[in-house]
Amino acid sequence: MNKVVTTREELLHTAQEIVFQDGMDKLSIRALAKKHDISVGAVYNYFPSKSELVLAIIENFWKQVFHQDICEMSSQLPFTEFYEIVYQRLVKHSEAFFSVLLGQLNILKDNDKEKGKQMEQKYMIHIQNGFLYALQQDERIHPSIWNEVFTKEDFVCFLLE
Repeated sequence: MNKVVTTREELLHTAQEIVFQDGMDKLSIRALAKKHDISVGAVYNYFPSKSELVLAIIENFWKQVFHQDICEMSSQLPFTEFYEIVYQRLVKHSEAFFSVLLGQLNILKDNDKEKGKQMEQKYMIHIQNGFLYALQQDERIHPSIWNEVFTKEDFVCFLLE
């Protein structure tokens, strides 16, 4: 057995590699344990089931796309450039996500699918708040364009549609 402690992040990274290189059907708790030369029980300490592991992969995808890439962008960026960068990154990351992960999510039970939908909603709210923040930071946008009928929030919702 591996004497070095394996972290949740290391396991998650390896699980993502398995999914994106070999496909979801090659991912298992046993395969993950074997790659790290640890016991199956050690993996179960972090991921009690394959469904939990898949949900963690999905959440990690959203974190990678938005927390690591987008949240590090300069707040001095004009809103239009910010929006374009976010859009391009979302398209780039989504292609891999949708082609590899979404087609294989039928392995999840209904309650786990609901957890996945809630997670997606959480990140969509995060995106919406990020756009709103970037819009508010752009001093080139004259405040007079906003009113009770056409608010910044309405505009951001429109962009996300």
